[in-house]
Amino acid sequence: MIDNANRSNFAMIEQMRQVIDKNMEEVDRVMVQISTHPKLQALWNLDEKTNYFLYSEIVEMMRNVRGGSDFIEDFYIHYKASDSILTPTMKTDSETYFTNISPYGSYSVNEIKEKLLSGYHVKTFMPSETIDSGASAHHAIATIVSLPFGDRQNIYATLVMLIDEQQIFDLFKQIEWANKASMYILDNSGQILLSSTGDYTLPEGLLEQAEESGYRSFMLDGEEMMLSSTKGVNGWRFISLIPKAVVFQPINEITYGVISFFAIAIMIGTVVAYWMAYRNYGPIRDMVTVLMNGKIGTPDRVVNEYDFIKSSITHNLKEKEKLKHMLANHAPVVLAHFLTRLLKGQIEHAEVEQSTLDFMGLSLPYKLNCVILIACDDSSKFRKEDSEREWALVRFVLLNLCSELIEGKGYVVETERNQLALMLNVADTLDEAVQARDAIIANIKKVTEERFRMKITIASSTLQQGIENFGKCYIEATSALDYRIIHGIGSVIYQEQIKDLKHRYYDYPIEEEIRFINYLKSGNDEEAERLLDRLYEKNIASGEMTSEMGKFLIFDMLSTVIKVMEALRIDDKHLIGMDPIRSIMDGTSAQDMVRKTKELCGLICKSVTEARKDQIDGLNGQIKEYVNDHLLDHALSLTSIADNFNMNAQYISSFFKKQNQINLNEYIIAKRMDEAKLMLRDSNLTVLQIALKIRYANDIGFIRAFKKYEGITPGKYREMVRNLDREKDSLPQNG
Repeated sequence: MIDNANRSNFAMIEQMRQVIDKNMEEVDRVMVQISTHPKLQALWNLDEKTNYFLYSEIVEMMRNVRGGSDFIEDFYIHYKASDSILTPTMKTDSETYFTNISPYGSYSVNEIKEKLLSGYHVKTFMPSETIDSGASAHHAIATIVSLPFGDRQNIYATLVMLIDEQQIFDLFKQIEWANKASMYILDNSGQILLSSTGDYTLPEGLLEQAEESGYRSFMLDGEEMMLSSTKGVNGWRFISLIPKAVVFQPINEITYGVISFFAIAIMIGTVVAYWMAYRNYGPIRDMVTVLMNGKIGTPDRVVNEYDFIKSSITHNLKEKEKLKHMLANHAPVVLAHFLTRLLKGQIEHAEVEQSTLDFMGLSLPYKLNCVILIACDDSSKFRKEDSEREWALVRFVLLNLCSELIEGKGYVVETERNQLALMLNVADTLDEAVQARDAIIANIKKVTEERFRMKITIASSTLQQGIENFGKCYIEATSALDYRIIHGIGSVIYQEQIKDLKHRYYDYPIEEEIRFINYLKSGNDEEAERLLDRLYEKNIASGEMTSEMGKFLIFDMLSTVIKVMEALRIDDKHLIGMDPIRSIMDGTSAQDMVRKTKELCGLICKSVTEARKDQIDGLNGQIKEYVNDHLLDHALSLTSIADNFNMNAQYISSFFKKQNQINLNEYIIAKRMDEAKLMLRDSNLTVLQIALKIRYANDIGFIRAFKKYEGITPGKYREMVRNLDREKDSLPQNG
């Protein structure tokens, strides 16, 4: 019973650890989502006067993120340069925030800055402290991250997330004897983050005893204690310390009662057994017979107590057979669950007993094992629609196909919507195992692509000995599958190919980025595509880059495109009717992502070209309108026009000639000559008066210019026009 109590207590702590680990994964997700937000990073490069709207967008983003996790009580960002605090509801200075809005413990503002906001932090945890928000005081554990990630030299901001202490205390209450136990939570440095006793000092020797997960006895001040400890994936250590006397009290009461009961039962039983054995040997013999073969059925009429015993035993034997049959039917489900836990490394070596394997029908006769991941990248030619039912059919086909092709040399497990894991147990020698593994991979790829027209990517781990290494193999296969972004979909990737790759940085210098930005801003689609092709060939096409660096390169190029779109005020959804960033990020390979990025660049360049054409047409019309409005002004010239539009005179001249195939000065003279012809035809002004009106100094220059444009003098033009008018007037009018 003591052992059961230990196991029960340890199981409850383990369950609490799993719940907290799951919530801490959500904390990590929120932390990454906030710290990698491009708007947040943009604030580091802007001054306080130009980032007001950017602040409001980040506050809105933080407000949306805040509602995603009940485990996070609150969070804020401290900007080092401006000494300001940004929360999901406000932006204020640190003095106001830590003094009036949310004081942290009993520390002063300077002490808070020294404790939380100074130095470099990579997910640092601080012990539970009082947070007095005004309405009510509560306790919270602070998680601290310096921004940007990984940059120790340039720390621009600090993200502080507060984990509600009450959430953890509510989990404590589920543990039996929790009200009489001492519960501690430590971080990976041994610092106490939370204590149910309020004492943040561990008893001497407790930390060394709690280093390994499990349960054991521990002497504290002469009293024997039951110690249970476990460690979470985030490095937290969970410790429970319960006095053994608390557990022994009900056990002692039960023990004394059982001993008394057995003593009385033995005395009475001895007398009754002697009398019954002497009187009823026959029924006892029948009862033994029933126990041996279970063939005697339940009688129609119960004669005595022995008949009742016989019928009960018979019934229990039938129930036993029924239960065995039910267990046999559930064995495949148990096996599938066991294989999934084995893949994820959740099975301890001590748990893998031969009797357990025999019960589930799990047979792994060979020494060498490996894991092969099969990802269905494209099944559009097999599926009719993108529904869950169609995907279930795809998984069913792949599972049965793989089960048939591995020929009993392992098992197939579903891991994701479009992914299967093959747990192969192939041979005892390395050469035979490699040959068998490669043959299975080749057959699966050939049959899947030729018969079912699906495009799959296959990733294989190395060969490992022992069933306990399936978890390691699964991690290797998952790592190999990540290189799909480098090798492309439909490829076969072996862990042996990538394990020796060096962590080579990609080549995307600032000069290339500036050229890329200039190409996009100028609408030069062809040069932008050539630059992307060069970056792809130089960095990714060789296949010598790690998958992480490949992803970073794609993110960097995409970040450049986003910068240009923000600078040009281009609305992505208005541009192509969808979210292009999500479309690119959903790409299955680097080549696919680059192709989609080039398509987006083409749309940006097209938008730039169309906007520039509209701008050119508008400027050309404005120049002509200005000339027409100021045609008879003395000051009208190339210089006055350039000054009016705040442009260079030489640029205005070349721009106008390029758009109209005529020099601007010639255009002014031509328009003035048109005005002079109207005056010659419709007025009695002399040639000198007309010359002065159209801004000639005398009639000699005007006559020379008019004859150059019209081929005749102004006087001849007036005479000819008026003669034509008289001839028209002399013609008879119809009707």
